[in-house]
Amino acid sequence: HRDLHSFPTRRSSDLQPDFFRDKIVIIGVSAVGGQDLKNTPVAPSMPGPMIHANLISDILQENHVTVEPRWISWLVLALVSLISAGVMLTRLSASRRILVQAGVLLLYLALALLAFRLANYLAPLLVVTVAGFTASALGWGYTSITEGAERRKYSRILGNMVDPGIVREALNDLDALKRGGEKQITAFFSDVASFSTISEKLSSTDLAGLLNEYLSEMTIILKRHGGTLDKYIGDAVVGIFGAPVPLAESELAAVRASVEMSARLDKMRQDWTTRNAWCPEAQSMHFRIGLNSGLAKVGFMGTDTLASYTMMGDTVNLAARLEAAGKDYGVEILVSESIEARVRGEFALRKLDLVRVKGKQQPVTLFEVLGKAGTLDAGILEAAALYEQAFSRYLERDFSAALQILGFAEKARGFRDASVDLLAARCILFSETPPAADWDGVFTRTHK
Repeated sequence: HRDLHSFPTRRSSDLQPDFFRDKIVIIGVSAVGGQDLKNTPVAPSMPGPMIHANLISDILQENHVTVEPRWISWLVLALVSLISAGVMLTRLSASRRILVQAGVLLLYLALALLAFRLANYLAPLLVVTVAGFTASALGWGYTSITEGAERRKYSRILGNMVDPGIVREALNDLDALKRGGEKQITAFFSDVASFSTISEKLSSTDLAGLLNEYLSEMTIILKRHGGTLDKYIGDAVVGIFGAPVPLAESELAAVRASVEMSARLDKMRQDWTTRNAWCPEAQSMHFRIGLNSGLAKVGFMGTDTLASYTMMGDTVNLAARLEAAGKDYGVEILVSESIEARVRGEFALRKLDLVRVKGKQQPVTLFEVLGKAGTLDAGILEAAALYEQAFSRYLERDFSAALQILGFAEKARGFRDASVDLLAARCILFSETPPAADWDGVFTRTHK
């Protein structure tokens, strides 16, 4: 190399033939002005003679680049493509599939670079990388199409048996629903009053038609207000507000749904009467609703092979007790103080009683939901106010005054009130047989 660069400075007379013996002479220019600069993969511009010098050096040192046989290239190409497509066809989540696929391609690139550095082994990079991405895209597309069709199929099938909200959550994260947990919910229980009498009057076909019409309308309203259908128990509807999808104002949503259900049932009764549908007992059908809010355990419960999404706990039990208690008080919508505190203002309520339900020692204050505030007759509101005055006198042991006020309350209401009758009966009983000195006004229910 030194001799090559010193060649131009020597006179031709000074050069002897032996100077070139056993040497390779490259004649060229390296100056920019010589315009013999070439672009190479490792340098933006390199003089032409230097390229030849490097080639000659590699030949002399036997520093050759090894190119794999074509069959090996095809084998590597097929292997990377199969792995890439296989990764996308697994049941892993989308993010994990992408990470695994990226890891496979990066591993191949790292191995190819290492082989070149250590053994001058030239592996195909661009073709394999493009093939890997192409196989991944095809696998992803196939999975998306098939999984989408599968999800839609299961959604249609399960949607007819399970609340669609639960189906969506299950398809997104089934493990979370299986684990369950404790959530703030509002439990909803409704039941048709005297349904056994109605069922005796109808054929099995008509009974199924009536139930389907009634349950369809009630369920539509339940879901419109964000409720989740837990189950049907004959004519009874069990719903959850606040799970599996959280609901900020579950109490308000549950009461709104209940009031709308009452109004809808009233229109259905009018329609049945006009069409003379079903039977007279169905045309005067009423229901009872019990609502309670609090913490409850929710999730899929059952066996490994058969489970359903449901709710459990004291909150749920109390809601069921309230629905049953509605029969004694003759009211449609009976709620606890946990509901009353959240909905008073938008809805008018009447304080009914202070009871100790079966299975609980802590007293519960019961309220009747009269309807949406500002839409009720003056007589209904006056009767409710008088009843609450009578109940206050009842708690103060002034039973005779309570009885007198109850008479005014029923007169203001304009029709017989089972709640008035129930409280009046207690006042008469305690007037004749005064309660014990430690009586706290709480009525203990001995039945569900």
